[in-house]
Amino acid sequence: MNMIGKNISILYRQFNVFLSHELAGSELTANELMYLGSLYQKDGVTQDELAREFCIDKGATARCLQVMEKKDLIKRCGDGEDRRAKRIYLTEKGLDCKTLIEQIQQKWLSVCNSSMSESEMEIFSEQIDQIAKNLIRENS
Repeated sequence: MNMIGKNISILYRQFNVFLSHELAGSELTANELMYLGSLYQKDGVTQDELAREFCIDKGATARCLQVMEKKDLIKRCGDGEDRRAKRIYLTEKGLDCKTLIEQIQQKWLSVCNSSMSESEMEIFSEQIDQIAKNLIRENS
């Protein structure tokens, strides 16, 4: 395995360990945090849009959203234009999680950025974003 693959694997595992630790004591899971973060940026997207955004199959997305709905974090509503589509909206309880999620994100970034300048982190962010786009394009 090349060093890039190894380091991506380490980042992924360490991020999951970090999230498990930070979310202990809350009712949120890492997957729910991911979807909530996306909904804070754009509320009212469809289930399919969320599945595509994170490259997760529709069934897994629907199951996670169903659990989130039971926890009253989101509500799923039919789309007036497409009967098959479900639009996802944050509830008051889902909105209340935003501060916690922002704190977790800030803590993670401060750990990751501890030895990098702001410009280095910005370049890294742009590069990893481009790599993700390349992989999505290649595999779609």
